[in-house]
Amino acid sequence: MRNCVDDLLILHRFDLRGSPARAPVIRSVIWSPPAPGWTKVNTDGAVLSSPGAGGCGGIFRNCRAFVKGCFAVPLDHVFA
Repeated sequence: MRNCVDDLLILHRFDLRGSPARAPVIRSVIWSPPAPGWTKVNTDGAVLSSPGAGGCGGIFRNCRAFVKGCFAVPLDHVFA
């Protein structure tokens, strides 16, 4: 069972009980700059359900952490 409302509604419809999946371990991550003369891009994405709508984005930074650019893109059909 995934932790989503759709799964919970299906279980309730059939009068079943389920245990939600355990949450992933949260890890602290520290950003490190790229070497001088380089640009680093960090990206991430998310999806509401699979298949379903989602999105992705990223940020470009130089060795001094100055933001050189960024992007965000909505995605209509995502398979996770």
